[in-house]
Amino acid sequence: MLNLSRLHLLHELSVLGTVSAVAEAVHLTRPAVSQQLALLEEELETVLIERSGRGVQLTPAGRRLVARSTDLFQIVEEIEAEVAAANVEVSGEVRISAFGSLASSVVPLAIRQLLEDHPRLNVIFTELEPAEGLRAAAAKQTDLAIVDDLVSAEALANVLEFRPLCVDHFDAVVSANHKLAGRKSIQLPDLAHERWALNQSAAAYHAFILNACYAGGFTPKVTTSSRNMAVTLEMVRTGCTVAVLPRLALRQAEKDPDFAVIPIDPVLNRRVFVALPKGSAKRPAVAAVLDALTIAASEPE
Repeated sequence: MLNLSRLHLLHELSVLGTVSAVAEAVHLTRPAVSQQLALLEEELETVLIERSGRGVQLTPAGRRLVARSTDLFQIVEEIEAEVAAANVEVSGEVRISAFGSLASSVVPLAIRQLLEDHPRLNVIFTELEPAEGLRAAAAKQTDLAIVDDLVSAEALANVLEFRPLCVDHFDAVVSANHKLAGRKSIQLPDLAHERWALNQSAAAYHAFILNACYAGGFTPKVTTSSRNMAVTLEMVRTGCTVAVLPRLALRQAEKDPDFAVIPIDPVLNRRVFVALPKGSAKRPAVAAVLDALTIAASEPE
């Protein structure tokens, strides 16, 4: 009989790309994963993996098996969801990932509500950039990943489903005493000669802002790059830089007299989605988290 655990390891290898990454994801040693994959090949009497340079890749037979297993794992998800639905009280563990602006705005509100409504539900949160979140959801390292449309998810569309969450706009943020602070709106070229804070480690966001600036006829002078939003805002507060940031990340800054948050014309925005393994939305715990995220995303800023 086909071993589902070994088949799952093969599926993860197709997503994560290396045996080492699979071993880390499933908390096994690299030799243990390699041994299980070798046993799967013996069971099927078929070569599923071949070495390619320093890494490995799936053979045509391996790719076909992974493609067929996608439907199988969806059926397993649905069976587990039906069993879980028999429980009156929502319980268990749900893992969420999200990128910075959603992690600091929507996610805490959702978790607070979940703790109140479902005290037996254990919510585990990890901050991941959208591309990382997509891979984690596809490999079932997370149950729900909040992602945006700045990264392509086409390659994972056969294993993931996407639920729209919200549209997030980008605003300029400057210090309260900046010369632009009193403006009702600005165009990006108005910031052409300013010093910028721009997180270069968030690749998709960085590329999106740069391309918008290029379209406006200039290259921003980036003098600060930080993963930490608090650092970016402090640089803006003291007048060292200006920034273009997601509106969801600026809910507190809008209330702070030290900042001026200014809409950009024409509008810059991105669509935000929740990505999750196909079939898993039927699990009561996952459905409860989806509902809480949707409500939190719609709350007034």
